Amino acid sequence: MKRSDLAILKATGAVTFWGASFTATKVAVGEVSPLTLLWMRFGIGILCLGLIMKLKKQPFSMPFKGLRDFALLGFIGIFLHNFIQSSGLRTAEASVSVVILASTPIVIAILGFIFLSENISLIQIMGILIAACGVVTVLSRGDLSVFLSIGFHDTGEILVIGSVFTWAIFSVFSKGKLRYYPPDLAMFFAMTSGWILASLPFYLSGGFYELPGISVEAWLSILFLGIFCSALGYFFWYDALSYLPASRVGIFLYLSPLVGVSVAALFLGENVTFSVVLGGIMILFGVAMVNYRRSSS
Repeated sequence: MKRSDLAILKATGAVTFWGASFTATKVAVGEVSPLTLLWMRFGIGILCLGLIMKLKKQPFSMPFKGLRDFALLGFIGIFLHNFIQSSGLRTAEASVSVVILASTPIVIAILGFIFLSENISLIQIMGILIAACGVVTVLSRGDLSVFLSIGFHDTGEILVIGSVFTWAIFSVFSKGKLRYYPPDLAMFFAMTSGWILASLPFYLSGGFYELPGISVEAWLSILFLGIFCSALGYFFWYDALSYLPASRVGIFLYLSPLVGVSVAALFLGENVTFSVVLGGIMILFGVAMVNYRRSSS
């Protein structure tokens, strides 16, 4: 299999895990706070990544400059991104959040163009916009009237906007650093940094007192979030970034809500409407436009 095809599969795998994370998170936060969940899932993720590296006999060493860079990226993409997004989504209007989060691949493409000199073709721009429209169609379930009265009412929307930029910055600047370090080693230190930063507020909030009362169902959800969504998802994302342009990897984020709706329909019994199917086709078409154009050039 070509290296580019493998990178595409890994990017798809990452966003597939993240799409399924919405259902798992819904189960987990029914019993633990978002901060406790953040601390637990990335703690499990670190252990899994460490085990993978141990089996690969990957040395746990990196020059100080690399440690400093990935510690900063871990703060931005692991701790800060997840903390402000989860905080923002608790109060932000759903319609506003849909539009804001749909802009993430666009911001990645713009930052990739500015800081990494990545080319953005007209076909690529069209593919990104078509996929963005597909996301809006899926998450609004065809009722576009919910977007007619969009406005900013509290700090929730501002935090969601911030999470768009934290993820874009994390992805674009990680791309530049991954030229020099293996993706699994880089993600191990980035995730460890983010987890350490989450440990203090977790301890101060009394998160340890939540652990004994967690049910088996919630534990399974937390393990899924830690192993698949954190360890494998983030590692796959870094591995794809190490080979493909950031703008091309970013477009795969549009698959995440499509997976989320599908998983919710399968496990939570939510209806799949015509608008969801139509939006899904638009997302897949937009992603295909970006990748077909870029792989053939």
